Amino acid sequence: MEAGSYAEAVELFAESSRLAPHFKTFELLGECYLKLNQPSAAIVPLAAAVGLGSNAFRATYLLAEAYTAMNNRDKALEFATRALTLKPDFKRARELKEKLSKKVSPLRGLTP
Repeated sequence: MEAGSYAEAVELFAESSRLAPHFKTFELLGECYLKLNQPSAAIVPLAAAVGLGSNAFRATYLLAEAYTAMNNRDKALEFATRALTLKPDFKRARELKEKLSKKVSPLRGLTP
């Protein structure tokens, strides 16, 4: 990953996750998919990381990022909020939540 070879890292993390599933492996696999601009591919490994990790605040935040990239504001906001519940001083999660909270529907405030 450090060398920027995310496609190669995906292969290695995928193989590692098959041999010995671990939340950090799934988190890094999901992060690689995000770096490759494949947010929908990142969802399953990041969800696995959240499920396997007892305090997977970073994987939870990355899920919020994936949903943001997929234009699913509600899910993104849900996971940004969860990340902050796990780690209240998580600056990037707080910034993302604030950004998502500012987006207002164009119909909001209109009466029928």
